[in-house]
Amino acid sequence: MNILKRDGSSEPLDFSKIERLNEFATRGLNVDLALLKSQIKLLIYEGMTTRDIFKAQIGGAAGLISVKNPDFTFVAARYLLADTIKEAVGKAEYPHLKWTVAKGIAEERYQKSLQTTFDLGQLDNAIDKDRDLQFDYYGLQNLVDRYLMRDAGQKLFELPQHFFMRVAMGLALNEQDPTARAIEFYELLSSFDFMSSTPTLFNSGTRHSQLSSCYLNTVTDQISSEPDLGEHRFASIYGTIEECARLSKFAGGIGTDWNRVRGAGSRIESTNGKSSGVIPYLKPYNDTAVAVNQGGKRKGSFAPYLSPWHPDFMDYCELKKEFGDDRLRAHDIFPAAWIPDVFMERVQAARDIPGLMWSFFQPHLHPELNELHGGAFTTHYEALEDAGEFQSQRPVLEVWRHILTNLFETGHPWVTFKDECNRRSPQDHVGIVRSSNLCTEITLNTSDTETAVCNLGSINLSKHVENGQIMEGKIASTVTTAMRMLDNVIDLNYYPSDRARNSNLKHRPVGLGIMGETEAKIACGISFDSQAGVEFSDRVMELVSFYAIKASSKLAQERGRYESYQGSKWSRGILPIDTARSRETYLGEDTWQMLRETVMTYGMRNSNCMAIAPTATISTLVYTTPCNEPIFEIERDESNMSGSFKVVDPCVFYGRPDLMVTAFNIAPYWYIETAARRQKWIDQSQSLNIFAPAGTTGRELANIYMLAWEKGLKTTYYLRSQSATKETAKVSSDVKAALEKQADLDKVVMSPGFCAIENPNCTSCE
Repeated sequence: MNILKRDGSSEPLDFSKIERLNEFATRGLNVDLALLKSQIKLLIYEGMTTRDIFKAQIGGAAGLISVKNPDFTFVAARYLLADTIKEAVGKAEYPHLKWTVAKGIAEERYQKSLQTTFDLGQLDNAIDKDRDLQFDYYGLQNLVDRYLMRDAGQKLFELPQHFFMRVAMGLALNEQDPTARAIEFYELLSSFDFMSSTPTLFNSGTRHSQLSSCYLNTVTDQISSEPDLGEHRFASIYGTIEECARLSKFAGGIGTDWNRVRGAGSRIESTNGKSSGVIPYLKPYNDTAVAVNQGGKRKGSFAPYLSPWHPDFMDYCELKKEFGDDRLRAHDIFPAAWIPDVFMERVQAARDIPGLMWSFFQPHLHPELNELHGGAFTTHYEALEDAGEFQSQRPVLEVWRHILTNLFETGHPWVTFKDECNRRSPQDHVGIVRSSNLCTEITLNTSDTETAVCNLGSINLSKHVENGQIMEGKIASTVTTAMRMLDNVIDLNYYPSDRARNSNLKHRPVGLGIMGETEAKIACGISFDSQAGVEFSDRVMELVSFYAIKASSKLAQERGRYESYQGSKWSRGILPIDTARSRETYLGEDTWQMLRETVMTYGMRNSNCMAIAPTATISTLVYTTPCNEPIFEIERDESNMSGSFKVVDPCVFYGRPDLMVTAFNIAPYWYIETAARRQKWIDQSQSLNIFAPAGTTGRELANIYMLAWEKGLKTTYYLRSQSATKETAKVSSDVKAALEKQADLDKVVMSPGFCAIENPNCTSCE
């Protein structure tokens, strides 16, 4: 049998080469080699190219991946690795790092400073090529398809360990000993202990280093600004849309506060006409997200925020509906409700007071409503009601049903809680939090002159377990290095707008998060839906919080405090746990008091330290469970530009099927309770999906979100509903029972539809 080589020449097939690759791909793994060989043999034919033989080996192994044979995912990954190295280099071994750096610079992909700033020999010696064997098949394919660098002709030239080193080098450029720091950062990334967010992985060390993940901005109630009068260029409706276009061009996910734009029908004094309201302006906002498609890599991702007191709120809730007047629809953005406590209090009270009303106010007549929060907002809101200043009123349960009906049908608006975000904000001395971001984990101040920015990265908790126990010392070490990497992003970053640059350099917020929580629980012999699971989340997040705050204070000693530190909660000795609903601690009050004193003495480098992002993409790279989520499916099908993939959940490898409870077989109570325990320790928020089993009623859904508010959550994310038509595992009776036991609100009428959003494509916060 003859084959065609990559250079076009023909030669007899050398089966010994296939055998050597088979031996490499299966070494140390629990697989049936004879079965693998038989699968591959079926796929080999006369006249194949050597590249096709690699594909046959990959396909043969990939076709055998299953819950019963999970190790085949690593076999397929090793075949893919061998093919990737051969494609990039032309031979079956890594080149020296200096070759890759020179190639990257010649192709105008890498910064030239990578060649002049570092000792490339030391860095090459630090590279551990065996770490490529950690990849599963789907994770490595994602890395190859989306992250590794290619030349102008789309030929690959960057290999996995060089990718991690390039990211590490890019983040170490400003360090006093950049080579040593690059090695430290590389160790963290390549071991899968921590992973930077996708924008950082894409762009670190490149000629255009846009490394930030998330942006938040706010819209004023005017068409355009007047810079000659001292107004900021972007402080207007179309100015903010322009800024969003710039942020989206360079791969940022955006959350925008629209509360100040007057509602439909209100009088415009300058023209004596009537305003068209918020909804028509969300159309160009929506279309900008589509048109400015994040550097050609993916559709832009914008999330508008609106409060339920705004007169356009009822129409806003229907933005994502598939039917109705298309001029009132915006299908490509992600609306969220920015809900004050007084609204939720009235929903509660409506059980005993039938017909309790909710009032809508024009923001241009009462701009102070968007500047107040908590008790001050409630007092002023009710005073305006008593004075009859409202534009209209509806029964509060009608508004609540409207929110939940649209959430149930379309997945939007997301439910987020304005007052808790502001009550616990460390930066309450410099303004208010007006919205969250695209993925609902960022809660930072915005203003007409400041667009908030956050830089993200996530600790892989599954790599911090040994012998069934969390490794506190390793968490401390990982967090310390990760915080340094995140702080470096702020100074190295390219900012698409001056509002973003000024804000980020002034406040220096970062968002250190987690992933692999469920895998770590199972490694410790703990089920997600258990009190032990709740305690685990509490304990681990306390450790992350403690060491993140400690690391930021240590950076302040080395590099200086962030500019707006004085007057912050930090400067007043108030840590995130001090504003939590529940303040129990595992480390002990004495330990936390010592940290308070350290922070008050030396300050903080970062205004905010923690946020749990979705990690839907980076968790696949390191083959662990996403962020704080349970197992979605034990075995599932995924797809990307390279085709379809069978993916087995990483928890399978622990051999504990009794602990592997899937998302729709977990009572929503456990999601809320574990999230509340995490939220104790977090100075921002967390992307928290809610999983509603098939048959969940409107009343049950209302109870879930009421419980989230009662427990002190700041935000929630997608409602992921189990399709009534999809064949799924039977929902256990205890899930239904737990739903029924939650707070008993009036029944919310729902249509039978379910949210179809089960796999968001955005990777801005991942």
